[in-house]
Amino acid sequence: MSREQLVVERARRAFQTGMSKPLKFRVHQLKNLHRFITERRKDIADAVNKDLNKTEHSTELFETLGLEGEIDVAVERLAEWAAPRPVEKSLLTILDEVYIQPEPLGVVLIIGAWNYPWAVTLQPLVAAIAAGNAAVVKPSEVSSHSAKVMEELLPLYLDKELYPVVCGGVSETQELLRQRFDHIFYTGNSTVGKLVMEAAARHLTPVTLELGGKSPCYIDKDVDLRVACRRITWGKFVNCGQTCIAPDYILCEPSIQDRVVEEIRKCITEFYTDDPKSFEDYGRIINQRHFQRVMSLLEGSTVAIGGDSDQSQCYIAPTVLKDVTGGSKVMQEEIFGPLLPIVTVSGVDEAIQFINEREKPLALYVFSPDNKVKTIETSSGALVANDCLVHFTVSALPFGGVGNSGMGRYHSQHGFDQLSHLRACLIKKLNLEDANAMRYPPHTAKKLGWARFFLLKRVNLRRLRRMALLALFSAMTAFIVQYRLDIWTGVHVRWTIVQVR
Repeated sequence: MSREQLVVERARRAFQTGMSKPLKFRVHQLKNLHRFITERRKDIADAVNKDLNKTEHSTELFETLGLEGEIDVAVERLAEWAAPRPVEKSLLTILDEVYIQPEPLGVVLIIGAWNYPWAVTLQPLVAAIAAGNAAVVKPSEVSSHSAKVMEELLPLYLDKELYPVVCGGVSETQELLRQRFDHIFYTGNSTVGKLVMEAAARHLTPVTLELGGKSPCYIDKDVDLRVACRRITWGKFVNCGQTCIAPDYILCEPSIQDRVVEEIRKCITEFYTDDPKSFEDYGRIINQRHFQRVMSLLEGSTVAIGGDSDQSQCYIAPTVLKDVTGGSKVMQEEIFGPLLPIVTVSGVDEAIQFINEREKPLALYVFSPDNKVKTIETSSGALVANDCLVHFTVSALPFGGVGNSGMGRYHSQHGFDQLSHLRACLIKKLNLEDANAMRYPPHTAKKLGWARFFLLKRVNLRRLRRMALLALFSAMTAFIVQYRLDIWTGVHVRWTIVQVR
């Protein structure tokens, strides 16, 4: 057996003991995970700094803070999520117990990404633990320092058999994908996503693919450009542009292009000073291969801001490109770096057409004071009006893509449900067999006649309840009106008698 096969087999044997299913155990593991993040905050920050040149403040803001919040919600709401969920009954099953019971899937494989090596790897783990699964965690080898810390320290806090960490490169990942899992959760690009899905298909394993794509950002000419460009600048250049939901390109009318460029120029200076290279809170490209890939995307485009680079440090300055067309090289793939192209369109209709002619993005950003423009007719994993990235911080919102940007979702209960089997349950008693005869062949249930047809026919019980409540309300209203009328009639009769006398 390979090392990866042994790890998976141990996790499956541990899961089959049933130890991961009790809610008390799940809560205990979640609290241990929270303790890991709290006690090892410095180790995590140092690793991310070595991988991506992020400061401790940035690591807390974009990695650990959200994780702690996700764990807190899971601990608080787990009993509610895991409880049986009653459903509407038919007349045939009105005396039965009918409900949905969330159950663990089994052994889950979580393949993390390097751009946010802790947040996008451990958030799915929170959902896996909460749902009662075992989980094999495979951090990205690209963010090697974070992967090493995770491999060495996480087993000190979580059950080693149920939640092992497997490090390694392409060959180790391929070997893991040869094993049978009950669910695979992958975060990364669509090219590798297709390989993951192909490997999963051999075992008919369901997948959650958190991919990416070119997330558009439309700017209406009537919006406050100062505010819009400030928020876009933050969303684009945080983590050196290496964010799957970063605005990938801007769509705006030609009349405001130069003003957009100038406003972004001011914001870059405000956020990163006149020399972003020496500013401690401006990141670096993850490695030389990605540096060269991002730099090659500049070919054939006009640089309006930035463009400076230093290969020895994997540094690329915040860069804005203007007069970009749909055929430009920078528009052929997800940028995943600090380049922001501006494509001019005649208005919102052309912007919609431009977006809909391309693959469905993970996020769509719209900056406009017009509510109609904010809900433009497109398809995307998320729609955010007048801000960037912040939807990721709302645990009540499902996070996930559509089409080429992914499938499935997570965060809070959405992640719990994604990594659970929502089992349909019907519990019937052994009495009332005469009533049950209606479902048997006609010669057995011939005495039931029209009742058989009526009870087996699909009935909208919610509508019947509404009708019953309406009838009850009408009867009560009629009674009250009649009662008041009787009182009024009695008073009137007495008054008439007094008058006659």
